[in-house]
Amino acid sequence: MADKEKESGSLVDEIKNAPSASEIQASSPIAAEASKAEVKAAEIAEAPVVVVPAAPVVDKTTAANIEAQKAAAEKAAKKAQKEEAKKQAKIEKKAQQAAEFQAKIEQCPKDYRPVTTGTFFWCGLLCVLPVLGVIFTILFALIPRNKNFKNFARALLAWYLIAFIVFLIFAVVATFVMGQSVADFIWPFEQFFEQMARALGF
Repeated sequence: MADKEKESGSLVDEIKNAPSASEIQASSPIAAEASKAEVKAAEIAEAPVVVVPAAPVVDKTTAANIEAQKAAAEKAAKKAQKEEAKKQAKIEKKAQQAAEFQAKIEQCPKDYRPVTTGTFFWCGLLCVLPVLGVIFTILFALIPRNKNFKNFARALLAWYLIAFIVFLIFAVVATFVMGQSVADFIWPFEQFFEQMARALGF
């Protein structure tokens, strides 16, 4: 009897300690795979949906217009580059010519170097002043070292001499033909020069 009771007690303990049906299912490999599949499905459901934009539909005419615009832009860029290259070449050519001219000037002796336009302008203005102009012209024809400037002053002095000779011829003709004396003819000029001398303080 005691053996039967022990056996019945051990059976009761085994039944109590036996795993439940849910634990058996969870421990089985099929259940494990099923749980993994459920986890993946949940992750996929929770993942954000990425919307890929559809490629725009380009009309054939629009594509042709775009190609034409690209070709025109490339042509304009090439034309602008050519013009810029031409301008740069002209600038470089002028700079080279100026450098060559300056080198030639520096090689010239000081007595024969070119005279600037401004120098000719102001000296010419001094030479055409009444009365004083003749004095300045004579000084410029004798004093400066530069031969070009001297030649310019001598040319003006030659014009003054020619004008004086023409004036004398006209005075002689007026005296013999018109019956006027040289003094009467010269008198207005004398008055003019006297007034100029007074104005200048002489």
